[in-house]
Amino acid sequence: MENLVTAFRQLEADDLDVMADEFYTRTEKCLENGQDAWAQVYALIACAAIDALNEQ
Repeated sequence: MENLVTAFRQLEADDLDVMADEFYTRTEKCLENGQDAWAQVYALIACAAIDALNEQ
């Protein structure tokens, strides 16, 4: 997870915002379809993007 945040820090804020939104949307869709494991993966990616955005 730390490596993901480190990689995301290299992106522009606009890109991080789009990334967080995309993976949040994927999380919601997976939860609606009972794919809890994938939802957790996508949620973690969204959180990493938000963490990197907050550090900028």
